[in-house]
Amino acid sequence: MNSRVNLLTSLVVIVIVFGAVGGILLISDPFRPNNVILVGLAPGRGDMSVTDQAWEGLLEIAHDVALDINVPDELPETVAEARVLLEELAASGQYELIVVLHDDLATTVQTVADAFPTQRFALIGGQADGANIVSATFAIEEAAFLGGVLAAFLAADDEDRRNIGIVRAVSTDPDIDAMVDGFLLGVEAANSTFNLNVSLVGIWTINSYNNSALARSLVANAFGAHQASILFTPVRASMPGVRLGMEDANYTMYWQDRMPLVIAAEMNLDYYGLPNPDVRFGQSWIATSVIPRSDFVIYDFINLTLWEEFPGGTHTHYNLETGYVNITDYQFSNTYIMGSWANTTKDYQAAIINGTITFP
Repeated sequence: MNSRVNLLTSLVVIVIVFGAVGGILLISDPFRPNNVILVGLAPGRGDMSVTDQAWEGLLEIAHDVALDINVPDELPETVAEARVLLEELAASGQYELIVVLHDDLATTVQTVADAFPTQRFALIGGQADGANIVSATFAIEEAAFLGGVLAAFLAADDEDRRNIGIVRAVSTDPDIDAMVDGFLLGVEAANSTFNLNVSLVGIWTINSYNNSALARSLVANAFGAHQASILFTPVRASMPGVRLGMEDANYTMYWQDRMPLVIAAEMNLDYYGLPNPDVRFGQSWIATSVIPRSDFVIYDFINLTLWEEFPGGTHTHYNLETGYVNITDYQFSNTYIMGSWANTTKDYQAAIINGTITFP
C-alpha cells in the first residue's frame, strides 16, 4: 500500500475534485496509479442497476485522479465462487481497495477480510465488521415511498384505469422487499390522504435478475389484461424486457395521450424510457427512478482510502437526509408531472426526514 509519505516524496499531481461531497484536494502519483477492483455476482456490468451504478462511481473518481479501475473478466455466479475470487484478489496484494457489492456477499467479505487483514475492503449494500472493512447500506424504502406517492397521482390521472402494478426480480431479495414495501406505503399514504381511488392490481415476480423475455411478457400483460396505469419495476438486468413490454403495450392498446408509465429502480434509468435511449431528448415513459447513490459512496470511500484515511471498522446507513437515497428529478417527465404532485412528494420527503413518517 502506498503511504502518504511515499506519495508526497514522489512526483505528484494535484487535482481539485468537485465530487458528491464538494471540493476535495487529492494527491496521487501519476506513474503508479492505485488499483481498485469491483466485485459482485453475475450478471455484473450491464445489469442496469447495482453494478452499473457502482461502476459510475469508479469512473467518476478515475477521471479525477490516477486510478486503475477493474472488473473481473467473469463475475462469479455463486457465493462460493465469489469467495474463491476474493481470496485470490486479496492474496495478490495488487489492490488498494476491493469494492464488493450486495448483502449476499457480506459473510464472504467478513471471512476473507479476517484471513487477509492488510487488504482493505468496501462492502456496498451490506454490513460487515472489521478494521479492514468499511460498509454501507441504504434506506431505499424511503425513496421508494416517494416513488409510491408519485405513482398514486399518476394512476389517478388515468381516469379509465387508476391501477398500479409491480413487477419485481425475485421474491427473496431484502433490498427489493424494502423497495416494494416502501413503494406500497407511499401509494397508500397518497391514496388515503387525497382520496385518489387507485388500486393495486398485482405483484408479479420474474424469479430471476436477468430474464428480459419474461419481464417483457409480464409488463405487457400488466398493462393489457390487468389494465395497469403505471408499474414499479425493481427488476435489475431484466430492464430491457420492461422497455419491450411497454412498447408492446403502446403498440397494441389504444392509449390516446396516455403512455404506459414505469417507475424504475436502483439506477437513474429515466433516459431508458425515451423514444431513443441513445439520444437524451424527448418525453420518457419512465417517470422517475428510485435510487441509492452507491456511486457517491464509492467515490467517498476511494477518496478517503487514497488519503490514507480509510474508515475501516465503520458502517453507515444512508437515507434521504444524507441525500444519498432519493428519486430522480423528472428530467424527461416534467411535461406530465404536475407541479402540485412534485411539491406534495417533497412534503412527504420532509416528513420522512423530520421523523413524522417512520418505517418498520
